[in-house]
Amino acid sequence: MNVRYTLLALLTAALLPATGQSQQAAIEFAPPVSVVMADKVNAVKMADVDSDGHLDIIALQGEPALTSGMFVALGDGSGNFDAPVFNAISINWPWAIDFGDINEDGVIDAVVTDFLSGQFAYMEGNGDGTFSEQPRLVPGWGGGNPQVQLADIDDDGHLDVIAVELFGSRLQVAWGTGIDDPLAAFDGLSSILLTGYPLSFDIADLDGDGDLDLCCGFNAGSGGGVATSLYLGGRTFSAEERSIGGLTDSHWSTIAIDLDGGLPEIVTVEEGLGNLGIFTVAAGIPQAGIPIFTGSNQRHVDGGDLDLDGITDLVIRNYSSGDLVILQGIGALEFLDVWTLDGSVSFSGLELVDVNGDGGLDIVVGNYDQSTVSYYLNLTVSGAFRRGELNGDGNTNIADAVFLLAYLFNNGFTPGCLDAADTNDDGGVNISDAVTLLAVLFSGAPPLPEPIGSCGPDPTDDALECEDSGDSCL
Repeated sequence: MNVRYTLLALLTAALLPATGQSQQAAIEFAPPVSVVMADKVNAVKMADVDSDGHLDIIALQGEPALTSGMFVALGDGSGNFDAPVFNAISINWPWAIDFGDINEDGVIDAVVTDFLSGQFAYMEGNGDGTFSEQPRLVPGWGGGNPQVQLADIDDDGHLDVIAVELFGSRLQVAWGTGIDDPLAAFDGLSSILLTGYPLSFDIADLDGDGDLDLCCGFNAGSGGGVATSLYLGGRTFSAEERSIGGLTDSHWSTIAIDLDGGLPEIVTVEEGLGNLGIFTVAAGIPQAGIPIFTGSNQRHVDGGDLDLDGITDLVIRNYSSGDLVILQGIGALEFLDVWTLDGSVSFSGLELVDVNGDGGLDIVVGNYDQSTVSYYLNLTVSGAFRRGELNGDGNTNIADAVFLLAYLFNNGFTPGCLDAADTNDDGGVNISDAVTLLAVLFSGAPPLPEPIGSCGPDPTDDALECEDSGDSCL
């Protein structure tokens, strides 16, 4: 792993306390762990496909010389994955995938779209991590779908399928019904005409009215830039509002994400010219993009709070080298170029998810040439814990109460994470914490204060330390 602190990062970090801003935690990732998957990974995504509470890896394989398929490696929640299982797909060049319970049977399904054609694969989940392709007909569905997502756009309780149609210059929404039938699964198709050829898109409430809207990024041949289309109700959308602002190259990755504590901004990477583009949005209309040079051949971007400081950070991936650039957010749409991580050649994107359940966002990438999926564990946030989980076995039960009482009154072991022992979150560890834990376990008391369920930092400032949370946050 190659770590590169820029002069800007060091100077800004040194000046932050003097300007009244909080000191930024140093973002740090472990070296990558690779899982052997498909032959030539086109896309990777993580989802809990077997409903065991742990994220699993899904990778797409397929191009003219290869058998098309979807590989699934089941995870145990701590960063370990089973050998991948192959699921056959009929489409020729599977490029994009998303997950959800489309037929509403309680089991996660998948939709896979083709990069070049109008082929559309509906993969019905079997509940055990395997999938069976089933016919689903969407009259009018157009071809060239480099990205697809599932969302309930019209708020009717059923998942809809949304994709860009590259060759038809439009966004398309197939309206889901939840019916498990080839013909009745979708109730028509809506199209939003565009003035360019879209490569990527995202879904978010862009104008603050509570509805989900669409935004997309275009290719270089049609001038680049981004566009928005707002949901008007009744399965209709407003006409495209487009902004280029000098960001004229191909935008293979577009995300709508809040960078400054308000409505989402539209963030893209401009592949050839190497600019990160930030487009603020006013009344749903994208404003002139703010270019930030990050290096040529950047293709993918994702965002999230990597250091848990309440400010969005960004990760950008170079499709040629596979290297990752981490930009640490400092507010006001400004970033520190903090890290560069070595990677592998890739056309597939990246995803920020909590792979091992420790409360921090990790980086997951597909590696085209290596036929692997790699994850980089986030080491930034120390002291993550589960409140009430004292003995480090990953569970909260009577054994933790016994452990706490022994520590308080019988010279028992000191908890490795005193924050976890502070079950009522009052900043101290005493008999009231044992009473609180027992009341939650056996008397129907309200849940313990966060973090519970999954690991995270203490939301309350106190003098307690969490030096070792045991196996519960590995």
